[in-house]
Amino acid sequence: MAILSALLAALVVGAIAWFWQHGHAGPQVARRSPQMPSPPRMPADEEPVDVMPQVAPGDLQRRFLLHALAVTDASADALRVQRSVIDDVAAALTRADLSSRYTPRRPNLLPQLIQSVNDSAASSRSIARIIGSDAVLAATLLRIANSPLYRLQQQDVQSIERAVTLIGNDGIRQIISAALVQPVMESARGVDAQFAQQLWEYTLRLSLAAADHARSVEREDGFAAQLAGLLLGLSASMVMQAAADVLLQPPLRPREPGTLMALLERCTAPTAVRIARHWKLADPIIGALQEVDAEAPQGLARSLQTGQLAASAAMLHAGGRMSEDEAVAILSTQLPGHVASWLWKRVSREEPELG
Repeated sequence: MAILSALLAALVVGAIAWFWQHGHAGPQVARRSPQMPSPPRMPADEEPVDVMPQVAPGDLQRRFLLHALAVTDASADALRVQRSVIDDVAAALTRADLSSRYTPRRPNLLPQLIQSVNDSAASSRSIARIIGSDAVLAATLLRIANSPLYRLQQQDVQSIERAVTLIGNDGIRQIISAALVQPVMESARGVDAQFAQQLWEYTLRLSLAAADHARSVEREDGFAAQLAGLLLGLSASMVMQAAADVLLQPPLRPREPGTLMALLERCTAPTAVRIARHWKLADPIIGALQEVDAEAPQGLARSLQTGQLAASAAMLHAGGRMSEDEAVAILSTQLPGHVASWLWKRVSREEPELG
């Protein structure tokens, strides 16, 4: 499929980063700039306090997907499902060629960059030099570094070296991954372009919230949670593009939101698992993706669900579909109040259009 070359290119970059960081980079020395906000630590004996009936992450995510698909009528009749389309798209995703001929753009860049980020002796200038060798990556990284989700000062950061100094190595590692997948996720055109933009902003928040929750609450690897979150977003994008391809083939069938919703809910996580396995990502990432839809997930999977909940609430709030009080109350059903408030501040900053 034509769509897979670009998508899998971005995915293998994440795989290389993870493999290099854990298998080749040696001792991990993650440096964080003192200006970077640190998530509040949750005492081991503190439990989330319910202030309203719990809202399942999947239910809130469904509300976000309906909003992103511009659905105004959520009745059963309006959301009818075309089983033949679902079967054809699922089959297309299963047949998708994941062979080694799909290679990432600049495949040698990220391992070199991750090695430098994890090297305590590496200077911000040397890291900036590596990033600057790829003009597209450098420009995208600066746009993300200056976005509200990552901005640390009022004025825009004008240089990669300054961004590295301000954000620190841990933050740069997160932004690098996002910068590499962002062009792929926003490549849709026509009727799917608006959804693709919404999905990108949602994925950025999902991965950020999952990483913060993994570090502060689960005591897990935040970068693993972030990579898993990005992989879920990329897989959803792949599902949508596969659906677009199928709908262009005879017999021609209409693009219906109920069918797209069913495809996203059925195929996103399994597609992410399949790609993660093919590229030999670490077992914790694969396990988290397998359990992301479970009723009582643990560890990284719980962080992914928290990321889905926070990102869905943030996007619904940004779209005028949810008040801030309601969003924080929903988060507080899953997290201690102070953690919910802090996480909300992290994901609710308005994100300008990138690209």
